[in-house]
Amino acid sequence: EGQPLGPAGLRTARRGMRIAAELGLPLLTVVDTAGAALNREAEEGGLAGEIARCLADMVTLPAPTLCLLLGQGAGGAALALLPADRVLAARHAWLSPLPPEGASAILYRTTERAYETADRQGVRSADLLAHGIVDRIVEEEPQDAAGEGPERPEHPSRDDAFLARLGATLGAELAALRAQDQAERLAARRARHRRIGLPG
Repeated sequence: EGQPLGPAGLRTARRGMRIAAELGLPLLTVVDTAGAALNREAEEGGLAGEIARCLADMVTLPAPTLCLLLGQGAGGAALALLPADRVLAARHAWLSPLPPEGASAILYRTTERAYETADRQGVRSADLLAHGIVDRIVEEEPQDAAGEGPERPEHPSRDDAFLARLGATLGAELAALRAQDQAERLAARRARHRRIGLPG
């Protein structure tokens, strides 16, 4: 949870995609990562290529696909698991190619303006929903939020009420995806991801 993803992790994800395609099963990707591993071993292991192959596999996979943004979604490793038929987000999840702290450090030479930078980047679930990157937000109880606060538990994703809501939402979304015509679903997925980032 929240750990950087290296080439081996992305290869494991791609194996899961192949199995889903072979068995005709829907695929669920869960994004909660601090980003791609930024070290020499990852680069020498073909990290950039694995990110590109994951993106290509996700866009072309014949199986129904659903992505859940559960926590932090930073960098290319998070984006590599995003191009699904439907994308859900926990209320306090976020997604950005560059974390707000990094953007703040580049723009202002301090990480103390990360909150302001996050506003400008539009990385929060509500921003992602407004821009068509996320389709649906799953509400979290205040005490199980992934954000700041003294009452945040050690393992926020283990709250029973949140997990019940999440399970019901995922089940309904997967059932709807399985009921769709495959050709129409794939065409809609390609069109959806071509539109991301384009002006309204």
